[in-house]
Amino acid sequence: MNTKIDVPEKMLAWQLFGAGMETFGENEKPSVIPVPEYSDDQLLMKVEAIGLCFSDVKLIRAGEEHPRVIVDDLKKEPVIPGHEAVLSIVGVGANLADKFEIGERFIIQADIFVNGKGLAYGYAINGGMAQYSVMTEPILNGDDGCYLLKITDNLTVSEAALIEPWTCVIAAYRINFRTEVKNGGLMRIVGDGQPSNKLIANLISKNNAPERIIISNVNSSLKSEIELLAAEYNINVEIDDNCDEPADDLIVVGDHAVEKIETLSRQLTMFGVFCLTGDYDDLDADIDVGSIHYKGWRYVGTKSNDVAEAYKNNTRKTIKKDGTAWFPGGAGAMGQMHVQLSLEMDDGPKKVVVTDMDDNRLEKLKDHLQSKADAKGIEFVTLNPKSFENEDAFNSKLYELSEGGFEDIVMLVPVPAVLAGAAKMLGEDGLMNIFAGIPAGKSATVNIGKVVSQGQRFIGSSGSSMDDIRHTLELTETGKLAPVYALAAVGGMDSLKEGMQALIDAKFAGKTVVYPHSVDLPLTAVVDIESICEGSAATLENGEILTKETEKMIRDKWEQ
Repeated sequence: MNTKIDVPEKMLAWQLFGAGMETFGENEKPSVIPVPEYSDDQLLMKVEAIGLCFSDVKLIRAGEEHPRVIVDDLKKEPVIPGHEAVLSIVGVGANLADKFEIGERFIIQADIFVNGKGLAYGYAINGGMAQYSVMTEPILNGDDGCYLLKITDNLTVSEAALIEPWTCVIAAYRINFRTEVKNGGLMRIVGDGQPSNKLIANLISKNNAPERIIISNVNSSLKSEIELLAAEYNINVEIDDNCDEPADDLIVVGDHAVEKIETLSRQLTMFGVFCLTGDYDDLDADIDVGSIHYKGWRYVGTKSNDVAEAYKNNTRKTIKKDGTAWFPGGAGAMGQMHVQLSLEMDDGPKKVVVTDMDDNRLEKLKDHLQSKADAKGIEFVTLNPKSFENEDAFNSKLYELSEGGFEDIVMLVPVPAVLAGAAKMLGEDGLMNIFAGIPAGKSATVNIGKVVSQGQRFIGSSGSSMDDIRHTLELTETGKLAPVYALAAVGGMDSLKEGMQALIDAKFAGKTVVYPHSVDLPLTAVVDIESICEGSAATLENGEILTKETEKMIRDKWEQ
């Protein structure tokens, strides 16, 4: 039964009026604005909690230039950021009365799409850095249906707020990349003008064939094979030796200068595959690593004459069983989640190495997770590069720990030069997962020759799907995942911007969650919770993990 709940006329909201932290809020405070009205096809939600994310920092820094912002002038049309929201219904539109009830609690999948267009919550749609939020038609009836996921009362709102970032972590190991050419897409095959013994027949079938093939500098038997396949599967073949059209699949055969390979490697569509074949053992090339993360680009290769082998080799996406895994920058908020997941997963690695430039964060990571490593018999090593005499000494230690090269490197530092250095530590069939949000278009020099000769692979992802967040929610509600281990600090509405700055400064070794209706709650580390709520320290798990009882005490005292 939808009993009406009284809501105030005004609310507090952190609005973004442009690019830069100085445009976030008004005079370092949240704006006082009307509680938004809602139509018969909408819901009004109370924001119970909002997690702070470095993606919010990127939005604030970029302003209108951020790819997910859809307005031209934020000064005239400010947006409310915040996508890691926990929401409860306080108003139900007349046309939704049979579907939703007052008091139901939800989390939201922020990656909202309508007719294929992204309308992300907290970017294009006003988000959760406010006391109330309207769920509009795109959220309730988008391409994936309703983007709200109901949660039980068993979860604290702070833990629920961590499900979305945890989903991004889990989704990084559930990437759906192609192991064959794109059906109905554009394939380009680029040769060097010399005869080639490469075969592509196993890439193409009746149910999986490109619509077009453009060949450049390809002759002899390979050209004849392409023409036969085109006739059999009704594929349009074009010859263009100077083509630079972005392709879904770009296959390079023959011997090419590194400059040519670098140029071709950027001529890909969204989720495009660059396939390098030939006698490449070692070849350093400048490649767009940002687009591996943001556009889903993939680089594959093989020495085999059968080009299909490049697509089928080393299709692993999870951390290798009994392997060695390295997490550069792994003591940060998101890094901790990756490390925790590696220590809790079934069939996980035998050794986990975490490096970070902050001794305090490394120490807290050890305190949090050493018991999980011990329970699984995993060797757990933390290192600060600054503690070594020089870079060579640090690299020598990594090489020793990797036993000749890491099977997995999860890149958590969004710096191309750091990525390039880390890539040198990949072993045979090694997998680098580029999780850090290096902007698309930013490049790093990596040994692309080892993609061919050693089966190394680079993968990445941005965001998550509805299936991913449902999976994470199920893991959490069944007790298989404890997102709250990543929580480092809490705060109230007035301290939200302080929390954003603390995120930039890496003040806390973990995530921060804000309770928007606890206006005056100071930004406080969980381990210091006694300072703002007497008696609450006794309710913490192991003196550092927030519990349901802890949260109730905080909200009872501070919520208005």
